[in-house]
Amino acid sequence: MAVGQYWLHFMVAPQQKPDADGSPGLVYRGIVDGLYRGRYVPGQRLVEADLTRDFDVGRGSVREALNRLAAEGIVSMNLHRSAVVRSLSRAEARDIVKLLEVLNGFAARLAADRIGEQDNRKALDEAFSHLIADDVRRDFLRFARARNAFYKTIVAIGGNGELARLMPRTNVDLLRVQFRSYWPAEDEVRVENYRAIYEAIRDGAGRKAKAAAKTHIRRIGEMVDALPDAAFTSEK
Repeated sequence: MAVGQYWLHFMVAPQQKPDADGSPGLVYRGIVDGLYRGRYVPGQRLVEADLTRDFDVGRGSVREALNRLAAEGIVSMNLHRSAVVRSLSRAEARDIVKLLEVLNGFAARLAADRIGEQDNRKALDEAFSHLIADDVRRDFLRFARARNAFYKTIVAIGGNGELARLMPRTNVDLLRVQFRSYWPAEDEVRVENYRAIYEAIRDGAGRKAKAAAKTHIRRIGEMVDALPDAAFTSEK
């Protein structure tokens, strides 16, 4: 199966034509991009009338987009169906990290096992080259897209359809958005983590790839643990 066939979308929406999936898609992508650009922040209420005006669409399109965002855990809906950008508690952030450690390690091992098939090695090379490009790394949103495309490629190479459907719902990007003011820009240490994952997969070293992926996520967990209480919502 060709790389990328499984994935319908990922958190940081790629640039597409406005009508790629209709007005609801336009609103969905606009809100996701707005999170990375700082227009929307965790805990912020999303007012339907404002979104209708800002995106020049009908209320039905806004509601459909908000329902999709709610289903993916990006926003929360209250009893009156008002949407609020989800804000993570420390426990929720830790749960996401624990899940990601398992899933990313599994994805890396699967990709290493299948790297020699079809054009998988070429696809991985291209994804990693884009990720480490200087102009991409200097732009927060572009780097987020490139990083997600890198992981997207890894999962697609591995060929596990259930993993491909699950990964976009882990909300790792919600972590990055909520804590971006506490964490420095993408530093050399994290880039080298991606390089270690890439090289192990490219070499077909399944165990090494799994270990590299899990180590990277553990470091994110350590960063979460080091955050002050002010970075989180109250525990639920």
